[in-house]
Amino acid sequence: MADQMEYIIPPWEIEAFVQSLNVSDLENIGTKNWLEFHKKLALLNQQSVLEITGLREESVMEWFTSLKKIPILVYEAIQIDIWKHKVFPLLIDLNDEPTNTFMLYSVLYHEVIVVSLLENILFHCEGAQTVDDMVIDLIDYTVQRVTTLLDGKTIDIYEKSEIKDANSCLEEIVEKQKAFEFDIGMRCISILHYLIEILDSLPLCAVSRMLAIHDIPYLLAQLIESQPWKKQNEDGEAMTYEASWRKIKANEIGKINKREGQVWFGLRELLLNPKCSPYYEITEHRLSQLSKLQRHLHEDVLDQIAPLIELKRWLSYLNISPAMPSSDSTCPVRVEVIPQIKSTILEKYHKKWKKLARHQSKYLFTTDTSYIKDAAQILSDVYDLEKLDRIEAKKCSLCQEPSKKRCSRCKEAWYCSRECQVKDWENHKNICNMTTETKQ
Repeated sequence: MADQMEYIIPPWEIEAFVQSLNVSDLENIGTKNWLEFHKKLALLNQQSVLEITGLREESVMEWFTSLKKIPILVYEAIQIDIWKHKVFPLLIDLNDEPTNTFMLYSVLYHEVIVVSLLENILFHCEGAQTVDDMVIDLIDYTVQRVTTLLDGKTIDIYEKSEIKDANSCLEEIVEKQKAFEFDIGMRCISILHYLIEILDSLPLCAVSRMLAIHDIPYLLAQLIESQPWKKQNEDGEAMTYEASWRKIKANEIGKINKREGQVWFGLRELLLNPKCSPYYEITEHRLSQLSKLQRHLHEDVLDQIAPLIELKRWLSYLNISPAMPSSDSTCPVRVEVIPQIKSTILEKYHKKWKKLARHQSKYLFTTDTSYIKDAAQILSDVYDLEKLDRIEAKKCSLCQEPSKKRCSRCKEAWYCSRECQVKDWENHKNICNMTTETKQ
């Protein structure tokens, strides 16, 4: 059986990759320089995923943290989000149907990459603590993205009725965009959870932002009610979302999804942490929403997350004595820090969005075959199927357990052990022979 390769970026190059990163300019999106920048971030993300799934030393996280490059990821996520709302619709209006999807796809995918990197890096508290002054911008961004999971709204450029051809490039981009928006929202649940976990080391303005401005406990309670990480497929089978949608196995029924667990832990911390109570007055409206959580805190949930017993007791007490004054009867002095990234970008390009869209049309809607070939060459490393195979979680063809080895002949079937491969050979050999012959 063939083992997966050991790395996406050679270990000795990771520091240089991270060191060379700087925030991009909005007007450069689509240029060759921007595509090179996109490629670096994509490869770093792939390397980070490989390190995490392989349970090895997380070099990418360590270099982003020690070189203080995490704010670049926050900036990039916010910048692409602005681009989607302000420039993307104008590009479509100016150019109509795109002739290819990979240029626009790369810009939309850029946000997924930076959010994925943020999710991986901020899992470690030392990473989360180096966000520094941009923590307010990050809180605003994650809250906005998580909220889209509740209202189901993405930034559709056109309604389906306005897309002339259902198989068009535009339709393909819109569908991809919807999938990206959902994935980003799910990853932002994790990021929000990691920030809440280090609440005691965050500045008070961040605590105030979470509670007094955004009312994150209310948002998390709505997530528990709506359960966006679960759905039924067309056959009525229960599905759960991890990195993608998959069927829930019989032995997983009733098991708490990773995101749901993060939401519960976030709620417990925000509602029970004494540092939070001065910033979170329990109003009648909040009480009515938080009280709904009690019906979800049944024995199955409490058995899986024992610390939620304290939350259940707190909610019971809240219903008996709803007027719960904060530990300090006087309202704390609130020093509000204004988020800088979004307002700075919006101010810089105020009334210049059309000009920006016309400028980017030259790159994103180009028909120059030499430019398209050069762009494709730059991105070929990013979308290399061999590399993507290495970072995608594989399941054993026989027992469905996580696998890291595959058939050395056809390189299509994955197995967790030699024993499973031998047992499955009778089923696999015909497909293996056909696949191998086809490739030859």
